[in-house]
Amino acid sequence: MNEYLFIMGMVAALFGGVVAAIARNLFHAALGLALTLAGTAVLFIPLGGELISVIQILVYLGAVAISILFILMLSPPFYLKRGQRNVLKLIVSVIITGIVAVPLMSAAMSVNAVGERAYSVPTVQQIGRVLLTDFVFPFEIMSVLLTVAIIGAIVIARDLPEDKQAPQAQAVETKRPEEVHA
Repeated sequence: MNEYLFIMGMVAALFGGVVAAIARNLFHAALGLALTLAGTAVLFIPLGGELISVIQILVYLGAVAISILFILMLSPPFYLKRGQRNVLKLIVSVIITGIVAVPLMSAAMSVNAVGERAYSVPTVQQIGRVLLTDFVFPFEIMSVLLTVAIIGAIVIARDLPEDKQAPQAQAVETKRPEEVHA
């Protein structure tokens, strides 16, 4: 049972990652990321990390839901024409993904069955103590990274093509009639 759950989580995480990488629509890419995070949460269950799985779902999927709202509010309209994708870049990214994924998948498949080693399951107090003492700096870095990402989304959203055309249209309307005939 644990093996099937692990395989289902792996398939969901990989499929979501592919969707997030190749989706042309930002909303679909965010949904692919959400599927990847959900698959990752499922991977923790057969490993005895139910608490980490729940934290993964609450924190990361909650953050992704907020990200989807930001994407929808701050991105350019979906009806605007997008540029063509470079086929060479797509081929190179597939090759690099294969170079990275094949050794990782073969290493994951060669690992012995889950549960053969005796691991001590940490308590919630131990996890909280470690997170708030040893791993405070990575959490602070993540908060700064998320803040920068939100600010970047706002900056990108401010540079819409529609906004650049609006001042030109207003400038034409405010000209005096003698300037137009001159």
